[in-house]
Amino acid sequence: MSYSWHPVENFGPPFLMVDEATFVIPKGGEVRLRKNHFKFLFILEGSIEHEIEGIEGRVSLSSGDILVAPVVDEHAYINKHSKQAHHLHLVRLFLDAEHLAKQARRRVRKPEVNFVDFILHHFASVVQLNGGIDTEITDLLVDLRRETDQQSVGYRHRVRSICTDLIVAVARKLTDTKNEEAIESGATPSSLVLGVKEYILKHLSEDMTLGEIAWHVGKGEEHLARVFKRETGQTVFDYVREVRVNRARTLILDPSLSLSEVATRCGFHSLSFFSRTFRTVTGMSPTGYRRHMAAVLTPHS
Repeated sequence: MSYSWHPVENFGPPFLMVDEATFVIPKGGEVRLRKNHFKFLFILEGSIEHEIEGIEGRVSLSSGDILVAPVVDEHAYINKHSKQAHHLHLVRLFLDAEHLAKQARRRVRKPEVNFVDFILHHFASVVQLNGGIDTEITDLLVDLRRETDQQSVGYRHRVRSICTDLIVAVARKLTDTKNEEAIESGATPSSLVLGVKEYILKHLSEDMTLGEIAWHVGKGEEHLARVFKRETGQTVFDYVREVRVNRARTLILDPSLSLSEVATRCGFHSLSFFSRTFRTVTGMSPTGYRRHMAAVLTPHS
């Protein structure tokens, strides 16, 4: 059984759809995927095993992983545990396989000119990036969720832009290259900001002080606060709050977790403070958000 919410379609080729989804893999069972698409999967929460054509044997798929799968005939999620069902929460980005196949027949490709050529060039086979969701991709997924939640004017255009950025970010991780022009123009975050975000993501459930973060990146507190604000438009702890709340929005969807457990995992050591912060950021209480999402989830067999 799978649940999908806030899907966005019709935002132009080569894109087909993007959504968030949860797969429920029964005790000692499996989910075999019948509809095969060219897909990018960003695993937000959960851990299961899977088998997919293009990767030998059965391998684990866990929080933080990225799976890129050009059209395959076989893909199965497997729960080896006989006593409890497992949940896998992820963002799915589907591409139009027919459109890509048609473009692939062209004799000349220009990956840096044509986006379809870029995809075909960098993603010719199935690949899994364990721990591939870094700060850059996390920020893009946060932006994507915000756009699909709010659906403000022009949101489809914004979703298309974010999905393009996600694919480029994954391609760069695969090739381990850097965009020198972007760095020179200051369009990408400095190593200082990236270091701060990495530290925050790794210690999200813990108490953090600006002094501890500054010590970790080897800078003074005032310098760190000034640079982070200048480059991101947020204070360090505005960013901490946003990441914690977005993490909570994912965990809340797991009905087996109490709100107190969600709060603790996200670094809120008081349920009342968690509830106030969550309402400030989302406009809903954690309980209200859980009920709202339960109502809007669309089940798929």
